[in-house]
Amino acid sequence: MFRPVHLIVALLSALAVAGCAAPGVEPTVSERRTVEVPELRADKPGEMLDPAFAPERLRGIDVCETLRAAGLEKYGTPAPEFSPDGFGTCSNYMKDHNGKDFGATLYFDYAVQEPSKHQIAGLPAEMSENGTGTCFVSAAYAGADLKMFETARGVGIQLSSEQGDACSPAVQLLTDVIDVVRNKPQVNARTSGGLAGFDPCEITDPEVLRRAMAGANPDSSGGRGLYECKWFGENGVVAVVSFQLGSMQETSVPPGAPPPPPLDLGAPTAVEVYLDPPSCAIEWEHRKAAADSEFVHVEISNSESVPLDPCTSAGDLARQVRSKLPRA
Repeated sequence: MFRPVHLIVALLSALAVAGCAAPGVEPTVSERRTVEVPELRADKPGEMLDPAFAPERLRGIDVCETLRAAGLEKYGTPAPEFSPDGFGTCSNYMKDHNGKDFGATLYFDYAVQEPSKHQIAGLPAEMSENGTGTCFVSAAYAGADLKMFETARGVGIQLSSEQGDACSPAVQLLTDVIDVVRNKPQVNARTSGGLAGFDPCEITDPEVLRRAMAGANPDSSGGRGLYECKWFGENGVVAVVSFQLGSMQETSVPPGAPPPPPLDLGAPTAVEVYLDPPSCAIEWEHRKAAADSEFVHVEISNSESVPLDPCTSAGDLARQVRSKLPRA
């Protein structure tokens, strides 16, 4: 049975293998020994801090099965159903050993704002508690330019408990999740013919993307995620390509706005267009799942009103992305 412990004790015990100090901080001294902490450059853009979390590998791992394999039974009785939210997030709303609500959510693509407070399983980590029984812990696996307000990417746990101390089990659970990813990866069956295995940043043709952004030089350095990529142009145009699991938005055009031009991505694809000036989004179903659908979201935003029609540009980009994907 899991027994909550004081937060400091939990951190010292869960993190001692790799040490608790971050780069530039003195190594942690425990009652037993001093642990030397390797320097991990979480402030170095794009640097992978652990090859086990390389994007091409992580996309092939099932987030819900990872949460299951991390051993929720230590904390109580897991709910039979795990609840995915897209490809990289999964929750289990369970009961602890005292019958109280205990909810755990795992994120594979988490924005780690200050990855220098602690270390969890050898990775730069941060932790925050909102005072209402919810704790967020995360560990960075890829660095970013923190001085330029870009966020490091990591794996995170959001844990809610009625027992008061939510951070101790959150640290322990994240430590176990990292061990599962490193040593017992849970294969994601969706990668076969599905969207989960594709890189949204690499699937676009650079020239088509540049035209869709009115000739801008696309910069994705601050918008690279596992299942979403954002490109920022010097002219203010923003392009987005994301792979999602759930329900598509319904076609929507604001009153008084001209309808977007017809778009044919090839039958029998269902296409939804969502116009919200100065942005236009196009979505289409890639394949049906048991409860939800895998779908692609392509969006162009023209906040600076450069000479371009966002729906036409989004349509051109959507056709190119669609041509690179398998017909599921």
